[in-house]
Amino acid sequence: MKNALHYLADLITLPLLQFSCVDRLVGYLSYQRRRATRRKLEARFYGAGKHGDVVIDGPLQGLRYPPLYQWASCRFEKIIGAYEHELHGLLHRLASAKEYDLIVNVGAAEGFYTAGLALLFPKAKVVSFEADEGRTRFCRNLCQINQVWERIETRGHCSAEDLAMLNPLGRVLVWMDIDTGERMVLDPAKVHWLRDADILVELHDCMEEGITPLIQGRFESTHRIEKFTSRGLEYARYPLLRELLFHEIEALVGDDRRGLQDWFFMEPLNTKP
Repeated sequence: MKNALHYLADLITLPLLQFSCVDRLVGYLSYQRRRATRRKLEARFYGAGKHGDVVIDGPLQGLRYPPLYQWASCRFEKIIGAYEHELHGLLHRLASAKEYDLIVNVGAAEGFYTAGLALLFPKAKVVSFEADEGRTRFCRNLCQINQVWERIETRGHCSAEDLAMLNPLGRVLVWMDIDTGERMVLDPAKVHWLRDADILVELHDCMEEGITPLIQGRFESTHRIEKFTSRGLEYARYPLLRELLFHEIEALVGDDRRGLQDWFFMEPLNTKP
């Protein structure tokens, strides 16, 4: 009987899923189910004291968050130290070998890197660009909670002209994630001081083809370019995940990206001391 029901279900559902409208609907419902599962698990762990408000691992360990009821993107991954784990080695390396006078966080969202980099580089001023005012308010709160607010300047949308006007002196780190906006903004022909800056940029070829070769062509004569690519999370490193089934793990730490994600870290060939 059970096999017959499965066979009948296959006869009905598989042909229906060939229609794009049905496929999109099922995909949306699957996404919503994942969100609901995530909320339930986060609340359960939070209520049991297993998941708190302080980042517990990774280079930004110790960064404090508001309580769970104040929504922030990828909060669970950030708290357990799994968020963009591909960049952790780079951040550790920079923290041990570099000092910056200015950090420019373009596409700051709720301020994870704005506040986190301010903690990691306590002598640096941070200019934080984010077009969404709601996220900027969260960023300001996050910076106040972590007692770095006096070194933070928040701004809105960032264009190449806005970046050029900074015209900074000293050692500069640009940390950029603006969903294909790097094509227009990250241009040393328009922003001359980028030639002397360290730059971490998230590339978005999965959203718009040709961005990676474009950015590489702009900087390969002035910078050493190191590429990082997204890779699967090593679940065993995070004890909290051991309590869960795979569909629950996917709900909490599964990657929402459209495809493989690349980043460039670009360091000037004529690095200043």
